[in-house]
Amino acid sequence: MNGNGQMKKSKIFIGVLLCLCLCACTKKADKDRDKKKGYEFKYKSGYYTSEINDNNDAIYVIYSHDGIGNDMEWGGDDMEIIPNKYAIDNDVQQRVWDTSLDENNKPLGFIKNITELDKFNVDIYDIRTGEKLKTIDVKSIFDNDDNIKPDRPYTALTLEYDGKPYIKVRSEKTSEDIENGYKDKLKSVFINIEDETYFEDWARDVSDRQSKGEKIAVVNKRDIFNEILLKQNSLYSYITVSSFSNWEGFMDVYIYDIGRIPKESKRLYGLFPHLRENLDKLIAKGERAKVTFMLPDSISDKELADMFFENDEDISFDGVIVDGIHSVDGLPHKINNFDDFKKYIEPEDMERSRYNPIPDNR
Repeated sequence: MNGNGQMKKSKIFIGVLLCLCLCACTKKADKDRDKKKGYEFKYKSGYYTSEINDNNDAIYVIYSHDGIGNDMEWGGDDMEIIPNKYAIDNDVQQRVWDTSLDENNKPLGFIKNITELDKFNVDIYDIRTGEKLKTIDVKSIFDNDDNIKPDRPYTALTLEYDGKPYIKVRSEKTSEDIENGYKDKLKSVFINIEDETYFEDWARDVSDRQSKGEKIAVVNKRDIFNEILLKQNSLYSYITVSSFSNWEGFMDVYIYDIGRIPKESKRLYGLFPHLRENLDKLIAKGERAKVTFMLPDSISDKELADMFFENDEDISFDGVIVDGIHSVDGLPHKINNFDDFKKYIEPEDMERSRYNPIPDNR
């Protein structure tokens, strides 16, 4: 081999070494950022099973506490569901620190959170069959891309973007973002559930490009049930009712004590034939569980009561009053039936659902 060939090889070798050193220094600098007040964030959704009705307009997902440590947050909501398609199960362990330095170890002038991931897996389930389809390793995505970093203790959330199913996770703003006035703007990494391609963008910008939630004036079902009727019947601690879902055409009901779900309810079990069997299995094992119901947003208050309270015997209108805070005229009013709620409660402007369910074309 001639001298020129050896010199070229030497230059290439030195160049590779320099690149490796620079990468190592960058990663070390990030690990050496000034850290204070560290704490751990642990979360596991605990997906157990799910069911969709025949009309594809009603869903439930059960989350079980079995195998989840007492130091972990758990349970899911409609932002861990993509109607007609998927349910996700977050499994997250993060360490969160306060720092006064940016990603280049330069003073920020304020304190911010930085996040280190010990684990961030998102299991994807077929919401119709309950089959586990895959695991998305979110930690690996962050580890293998020097342009993105995780931010804040949080989980993956579902969304529909451009007709496709995605999850989004928070990402750290750079010093340039902060200099440009985006200190308080939420940044996220958006991961396509099906092909695992991803992009980083401002969360609000993505939401606004996708759809602008329409605001309409309605009497909030949460006010009717949780703030008034259930609270005054001492039943509010195990159920939460919401007027809308994050998904078009749905409203949400969250149950925190499955033992309180009626054992006989023609409306509920007519909608979900396998629900009672699934609940009984968990109850027989003494397992804690939560249920997220996504129901048609056209459902009436009376239909909801028929569904979740045993023959309406658990709830009573005796002594039920709409107080001045919630009433249309600032005065208290006696309530005798569900129609009275619409008559006396002040409607509020509420943003309707942002995301469209993704059709199941099977």
